[in-house]
Parts: sequence; structure tokens; C-alpha cells
Amino acid sequence: MTEDEKLMRDIKRKRYGSLEKVIDIYTPYVGTVIYNVIGSVMTKQDMEEVISDAFVALWRSADKFDSKKGSLRTYLGTIARNLAKNKLASQNMHSELTENVIDPHNEPYDKIERHEERETLIKAINELGEPDSEIFMRYYYYDEKISYISKIIDMPVNTVKTKLARGRVRLKGILQRSNNDE
Repeated sequence: MTEDEKLMRDIKRKRYGSLEKVIDIYTPYVGTVIYNVIGSVMTKQDMEEVISDAFVALWRSADKFDSKKGSLRTYLGTIARNLAKNKLASQNMHSELTENVIDPHNEPYDKIERHEERETLIKAINELGEPDSEIFMRYYYYDEKISYISKIIDMPVNTVKTKLARGRVRLKGILQRSNNDE
């Protein structure tokens, strides 16, 4: 039985602490999925709300999980994506034209460019592979402290620091290579 299957078994049985384990392991992944759907148009608070909702939905729908159909990561990613899309649809995205919208310094092209840069960066971080991509997401996107990351992923603090330092070098190379391909 895999670790994910054990976690889901415990969640189905509503065992104390099981959801917290899933949250600790999968928050960076769920956050990335949600960010890719709504990150460019909603606030950080909206994203945090959807992240929380995703884990609540997992808790409530644990009986529907079937490890033969996919992994816990896939199941949770699907929940997160669907909740993010629902949140996006529920928001009235049509705002009145105001001076802020027409502001020449707030060009739509700038917003699109920033979104594309974020997508490129997240894709490059994912290319680092596990556990490096998780360490990067936790440290740079979720502002988690190195000592906390060390505990969560069961890795010495100095190893986490080394992975961040080496990862920055690798990330720079990945981004340069991606820029050269364009």
C-alpha cells in the first residue's frame, strides 16, 4: 500500500491528523494548480480560500477516491482546478470602466506579459523535479521558513539550503535555455 493510499484510508476513516498530513504534503501543489487558474485575476486571499476549500472537499469526498483511477495528487489537483474554475465563474469579472482601467500605465499587455512570465517561471520550477520544486514553491511562493520546510519534507536544514542554492543556479540555466529557444 502506497503512502497516498494509507493517507486516503485514514481520511476515509476520519482519523485525527490525517487531513493535516495531506495539507502539509500537498499545499504547494494545490496552490500551484489554483494559481494557474485564478492567480492573475484574483487576490491572494481568494486563492487561500480556494486552497482551503480544496482540502475540505477532499475530506468530504474521500469515499469517492479510487486509487485505481489515479493518484491522490491527481484527485486533489482535479478538485482544486474545478473549485478554482467555479470561483472564477462566480465572480463578476465585468467591472465598470474606471480611470484605473483606462490608466495608460495599466496596459493589458503588461498584465498578459506578467502572467506569461509567471507561467514560465512555474514551469521552470517544476522542471527542477521533486523535492527541489516543492522546496522552491514552499520557500518562494508560500514564504515558508527553511526550518519549517526541513521538518515537513524530513530533510536537514543545510540540505534544504543547499538545494535552494543549487536550484537557483539550475533555474537560471533552465530560464536562459527557454529564452534562447524563443
